[in-house]
Amino acid sequence: MSKQVDWSTVKFRASSWGNLLAEPQSKADKDAGRLGVTCQKELVKIYNLVKYGRKKEITTNAMDKGKLLQSEGIKLFSFVEDEMYEENHEQLENQWFTGTIDMYTGEAITSAKKVWDLKCSYELDTFTPKLIESPDKGYEAQLNVYYDLTNSEGGGLAYVLMDAPPSVLADEKRRLLYNMDVVSEESPAYVEAAKELEKLLTFQDIHYTERVIKQPVERND
Repeated sequence: MSKQVDWSTVKFRASSWGNLLAEPQSKADKDAGRLGVTCQKELVKIYNLVKYGRKKEITTNAMDKGKLLQSEGIKLFSFVEDEMYEENHEQLENQWFTGTIDMYTGEAITSAKKVWDLKCSYELDTFTPKLIESPDKGYEAQLNVYYDLTNSEGGGLAYVLMDAPPSVLADEKRRLLYNMDVVSEESPAYVEAAKELEKLLTFQDIHYTERVIKQPVERND
């Protein structure tokens, strides 16, 4: 038997708010006060999690890299900013929201001066475009939830470019070996391709100041 839920007590996570605030596409739906399809789909996912305890977990090498290198990414960001940022693992909640902030400055997470959401880019071609991009409305909503949870004055998205950790690099090389269908790892074609792959996923030749990109998000109460 599925559990009974008091839905008035459910608090939505910061990462959901971009989808929850998505408006309907048509003017007719807007005028009728209907929820957008994106919002409805997000509510269904939240329903499945809260009511039935089920959530599809998607794992990729890019996501694994972000988790494994979060601490190192925060150190790099702090070094470039010349300001010490603290890593946070505590899930916060208030009357309306819940969320887990990546890093902050200040005496405590609940009285933070600034908070930043860390993004560890997978490769150079997904990193440098951030120089000309701006945070979308989903990220603006997420960061403003973080500001509300921490009482901070602002912050934004912090993109960092870090070497792929050994486990991720090894997995990519195994995939490359399988896709090339060569005799062994000693095959000249694979050795050359693996060398090029490693160059694409490691960045020590790039100055550390060029491996951080900031996208500020203003606080909007």
